[in-house]
This record gives sequence, C-alpha cells and structure tokens, in this order.
Amino acid sequence: MILMPICLRVLSSALIAMVLITLSAPTRAAPGLTENELKAVFLLRLAQFVSWPEEQAETVFCVAPAAEFSALLEEIVAADPDGREVRPLNPDQLVGCDVVFGSFNGGPEKISAAKGVLWVSDQPGFARDGGMVELKRTGARMKLVINLDAMESAGLRASSKLLQLSELVGRSEDA
Repeated sequence: MILMPICLRVLSSALIAMVLITLSAPTRAAPGLTENELKAVFLLRLAQFVSWPEEQAETVFCVAPAAEFSALLEEIVAADPDGREVRPLNPDQLVGCDVVFGSFNGGPEKISAAKGVLWVSDQPGFARDGGMVELKRTGARMKLVINLDAMESAGLRASSKLLQLSELVGRSEDA
C-alpha cells in the first residue's frame, strides 16, 4: 500500500522529465507532436511540480481563447479529466482559476494580487516583466523561465526538479 504513492511519484517525475526533454529537443525529434501539443501537455504537467497554498489542487485551467492550443487542451482534459477542467480565460474574473495561460498586459501587480494562481505564458519577456512561468522559444527548442519572486508573492513554490531544468529570474537568480 505504501509503495503505490511512491510509484506514482516516481512515474510523475519520469513523465515530467520526458516532457521537458522533449520540449528542449528540436521539434523534429518528436515526430507527430506539434509545438501546440507539447505546450498543452506541458501546461498540464507543469502544475504538478508546484506547491500550492493550503493544500489547494491545480484543477481549473483558464486559457485565453486566442491561445492556439486551447481547444487541444480541452480535448486532452476531456479524454482524461482526473478532476481537471479547462475554462476560457476572462482576465477580469479569475475566481476559481488555479492555472492561467495566455498573453497578459495587466502588469505584475494584478498577477501577484491573485494568490494561489499560477500564471504561464509564451509571451516573450513574460517572466522578466513580472509573470511567473514563461515558455520561451529558442530556435527549435523550448525552455522554461521562472520568476521566483512572482511565484513566491502568490504563495506558490516550484519544485527543485522544475527549478533545475529552468532559467531563473528574480531575487534568487543571483544566489
């Protein structure tokens, strides 16, 4: 019985490692997977490597309808909901959103004011401008940029495994 949770953690860790390796490899190295498919899978797995305040779960993903992979994300969650749901993003109504994806021009004040909400974007400079997690395209590769200060101000913490695979910005980047 005790082995089951340990096996699930090991499996989850292996899965995120595979996704991150796939994301950092050239897109042609993952035949059949488009960039949008990788983003959708990555967004769903990313939330599992974040500590949420007060045992909050990452179950509601609010995605900008303009995001090219929003329909794909909805299909993935519909096929295996596991208690998760995808909603269209309304920047003026974030109540109930656990993970938010989309370009955002509201400034870091609005991002940090939403406690317990993980903000992710593929908008260039998002993390450096006060966002939390940026999916950064570098040639044929994709990597994460994590703003530690923004995450901390929202009461969130990235796991050490996630931090090792990411470019860090914020107070702890100099440490």
